[in-house]
Amino acid sequence: MRRFIISFFTIIILFVLQCTVFKGALAIAGIAPNLLLMFTCIVGFMRGRTSGLMVGFFSGMLIDVLSGGMIGFTALIYIFVGYFNGMFYKEYTKEQMLLPISLVAMCDFSYGLIYYVITYVMRNKLHLSFYVSKVILPEMIYTVCVTIFAYIFVYFINRWLDLLSKKRNNRNVKGTTN
Repeated sequence: MRRFIISFFTIIILFVLQCTVFKGALAIAGIAPNLLLMFTCIVGFMRGRTSGLMVGFFSGMLIDVLSGGMIGFTALIYIFVGYFNGMFYKEYTKEQMLLPISLVAMCDFSYGLIYYVITYVMRNKLHLSFYVSKVILPEMIYTVCVTIFAYIFVYFINRWLDLLSKKRNNRNVKGTTN
């Protein structure tokens, strides 16, 4: 229950930061990092497929509902991102930073390409090289730079929650044996 509450408030806080601070004061050449995609990737990597899928769904739906675009489009992409990153849950150690950062970069680049295809190619605007060089790559680099710090923060919160749940389980086991 603690994980759900912390994830819920983290999604809300990251959405507010993404829409206000990073779109305004911290925007670099009009580019802001994709904080919710980054959080979905990190949660999927640290907690597994189901958690990544759930965080992806709620993050994507929040973006879709409040942005006024196609409802479900971003949620569907974020669900795939969370599930994909969750496949690496048991394969690698969580202290390793290279894999999650490269996963965030790959997912952000893929998200940018899918978004381009759905929103621009469908309207016959074919400037892929311009869009990749001016939007997708700068956003990916900015998101990766923010991920370096965010991953460490989420890692320590995840470890703290694991320790709390182990303490609670130990108390429950001691209480039932007496």
